[in-house]
Amino acid sequence: MISVRHSLETTIRPRVLVVSARHAMNGYLRTTILPRLLRLPIGAPLPAGQALIQELTLREAEMERARRHHDAAWRAADHVMLLAALMAEAAACQGTACAPEHIAAATTGCSKVTELPRKWQGRT
Repeated sequence: MISVRHSLETTIRPRVLVVSARHAMNGYLRTTILPRLLRLPIGAPLPAGQALIQELTLREAEMERARRHHDAAWRAADHVMLLAALMAEAAACQGTACAPEHIAAATTGCSKVTELPRKWQGRT
């Protein structure tokens, strides 16, 4: 099975989404955001561990597909919150706080960046 870290490192998303998600992680509240993102009924237990990461990854792939196809139902705010949740949960699952910096962000064409530019690293 592919590790969460490897999966995040090979994911290519627009820089604005990744940077926004990194900043959104500061306001990430698991108990309020996850039920909405996963469309769970009120009071349902939250999934944990690998099951949660897989579910978030599937949802993010759906959102990315909608974004690429210019679907009118795609919302940037939802995509940013989903990426923030995925990064935060992956960091918690891996036991490291550095997962957000390792998501690859698209700059132009097919190129990718494995770390955020130096000018953004100091900002939170």
